[in-house]
Amino acid sequence: MKKVLLLVALVVLVMVTTSCQKPEEITLSKYFQAMKAKDRDTMAAMAAETVSMEFKSWELISSETPVSEEFGLPKMLQELADVKKKKDTQILLVTDKKDAMDQLKTKLDESRGSKKAAVQKEIDALAVEVETEIANYKRDQANYTQMKADVENEKRMIALSTNIEQNPELLAGKTVTTKSIVKIDGPGGEKEYIFTLRKYELINPVTNKVTSNRYIILKIQPREE
Repeated sequence: MKKVLLLVALVVLVMVTTSCQKPEEITLSKYFQAMKAKDRDTMAAMAAETVSMEFKSWELISSETPVSEEFGLPKMLQELADVKKKKDTQILLVTDKKDAMDQLKTKLDESRGSKKAAVQKEIDALAVEVETEIANYKRDQANYTQMKADVENEKRMIALSTNIEQNPELLAGKTVTTKSIVKIDGPGGEKEYIFTLRKYELINPVTNKVTSNRYIILKIQPREE
């Protein structure tokens, strides 16, 4: 009977302690527990980048007021589609310019005298245009590659926060971001870090069901003095 009562008391204590914690503090607490245990799988499931460090203790000093923004994934996907369209149009333009140059080169072989010089001048001018359009295509390709990576990273962050992995762009809602100052007592002494955390408060527009969510860690960086 005493063991049962003790177990109940421990459960109640854990519930009371957890209920008194701020949402971001719960995430931080679990992350530091995983860090202490060197559980990199758990750390990776809670943070954009796994950062591990040796420490004796940690303390949440303060947290900024959370900032809410409109859920941005649908807009990101639309922008990605626009950039892809621009990239695909640009490569067609490069191809057209190259085809035109090939035709001029054929014409050059068939030309004589002053006409040959005139055709060569056209080729030289077109060559500059081709190089310009190729540079534009490389720029558009780089933009597309970066934006695609940003979209995939955003989807990963959504999955970490909500466990939703399929078609999150069909949901509506908002993102909530906060920054916490954490003091860590490590081998080099006490040092303060900024933890940027975010959660995704999403709603199924068909059922109006709110998805469960939690704060995840976007970035960990030393606090500038």
